[in-house]
Amino acid sequence: MIELIRDNPNITISQLSLKLDLSEPAIKKNLKQLKESGYIQRIGSNKTGYWEVLK
Repeated sequence: MIELIRDNPNITISQLSLKLDLSEPAIKKNLKQLKESGYIQRIGSNKTGYWEVLK
C-alpha cells in the first residue's frame, strides 16, 4: 500500500481497493493504522488533498 501511495500520492481509496483486491473498509482500516504509526499523512482535504509517505 505504501508503495502505491509513494508512486501516486493522489491515489483514492477506490483505486487502492481495486489494485489490492481489498474492500474499501479494509483499505480505510489499513490507512488509519499507517497514519497512527506515522508512516503516512494526508495533506489537505479528503477531496483535493494528497498522501505523503513519511517513512
